[in-house]
Amino acid sequence: MTRSDFITVFYANGHLRVNEMDVANCRHLGYDTHRNGISTGKWNGILHPHLWTIPGINFPIRTYGFIVGLSFVIALLIARRRARLTGLDPGAMVNLTLIGMIGGLIGGPLMYFLHYGNFGGREVIGGVVFGIVCALSYLRMTKRSILAYLDAAVPALILAMGIGRLGCLMFGCCWGGSCQTENGDRSVAWAIHFPYCSPLYLEDWIAGRQQIPDELMWINPVDIGSGTKPTKEPIPPFVLEMDIDDDQALKNWASAAYTFSKLRGGDPKNPELIAASKAFADSKKALTDQNPFAKAAAAHLVKLTAKEETRDLTWADIRALSQKQFTAWVHPAQLYDFIALTLLFLLLSAIFFRRYRRGTVLAWAMILYPINRFVMETIRTDNPREFGGLTISQVICLAILVFGVILVVWLGITRKPHESPSVA
Repeated sequence: MTRSDFITVFYANGHLRVNEMDVANCRHLGYDTHRNGISTGKWNGILHPHLWTIPGINFPIRTYGFIVGLSFVIALLIARRRARLTGLDPGAMVNLTLIGMIGGLIGGPLMYFLHYGNFGGREVIGGVVFGIVCALSYLRMTKRSILAYLDAAVPALILAMGIGRLGCLMFGCCWGGSCQTENGDRSVAWAIHFPYCSPLYLEDWIAGRQQIPDELMWINPVDIGSGTKPTKEPIPPFVLEMDIDDDQALKNWASAAYTFSKLRGGDPKNPELIAASKAFADSKKALTDQNPFAKAAAAHLVKLTAKEETRDLTWADIRALSQKQFTAWVHPAQLYDFIALTLLFLLLSAIFFRRYRRGTVLAWAMILYPINRFVMETIRTDNPREFGGLTISQVICLAILVFGVILVVWLGITRKPHESPSVA
């Protein structure tokens, strides 16, 4: 498995992708394989991918999904209220908002797939475009005023996107560029960094910018016997949380396996080899934890303690070492976008209540949102610049901006202003 393959498998869509039987075994033994970054209350840093776990069924509530869901509810309430204030059908507005949101949820991953060839993430700009297409289709089919309804809905949807950026911050995606001095200090007071095995941490490791201590690099048991050459990878956080130190049977098995592997292949009559083989067989019978990740962790620890310099190392020491690992300081692009989109929501809301032409809010949204996103893309470093130094999102933003300018001009030429503002 290459480094580029690793990030797709290890961190695709925020999940650890391993053999389903191994995952089921982990869950049966109480190990949470959904932990994709850090755990509540046990790790330092910005990342906080889970809010809580539902007792009994051990189902994690993801912070990103919760925040996105909350943003949708807020947008729905705002759009519905504005429909009532301007004489539009509140029920139709609810339908429109839901259809636009669902279109956004589909369009984001779809755009990512078209761009990268897998469903390992989502692109917000794809969600924006597909959400608008779905909304336009609904209004066209129900023969309602496209301009009037989108004027009321668009500001709320932009606010929802802004709130969603807080979910990005907690998940650890959509990070900004480096703002770190040569001596490792932050260059601005509000810079942030992300912890061990966050998306940025893994991205920097793949690119060779992040050095990971040998104690935190292991051979993933999924790779063993898979037909590919096993390579060292960062130990997943959920494995680091396993209680290896107190499982004496597991450590005995790992120690016996290590000794046997060193002697195997020699003279079969060698007394040491015979004794090692028997000790390995006996330790395997006494082994109660058959989880492949726990066994691999114990084997990794035994190899480390066989070295003089790490003879006294414990699994708790390795876990503590991981908690001291961070990325370089970066700009909190997620917070920048949250603030910018919240301000854009307020501006579009002011335009909404003072407009004299239908479509004015939509037109200015099509101008101002692409400008904001274009600037944010220059701050962020998580997207490749494949089109003459521009990201695919920037290219799409330029197209939306052009249509926004055309709409402003068209409205000014073809639509007479109404006598009072906030027309339905």
